[in-house]
Amino acid sequence: MNSPLPPIATQLALGLAVGILAGAWHFMSLRWNWPLFASGKAMPAMALQLARFALTGALFLMLAHVGALGLLAGMMGFLLARAVAVRRFGVGR
Repeated sequence: MNSPLPPIATQLALGLAVGILAGAWHFMSLRWNWPLFASGKAMPAMALQLARFALTGALFLMLAHVGALGLLAGMMGFLLARAVAVRRFGVGR
């Protein structure tokens, strides 16, 4: 038997919060990752890259179980965090 989905407001709030946190960690961890690649430390850089993708994917999979609106709100939060990171730490800074 399928469990009922959480209320719409809960899906949206949870999705947005998780998306913002996941996006913030995902994009801010680039500040640790690119110097590793640039200095020739390929193995730690690839491990961090894999951790970034795995955590982000796992969080979105969790949101998919919350519901479609939760997943969409999570993606919106993720993209919002990306916009903030690009504005704050964009090219040339």
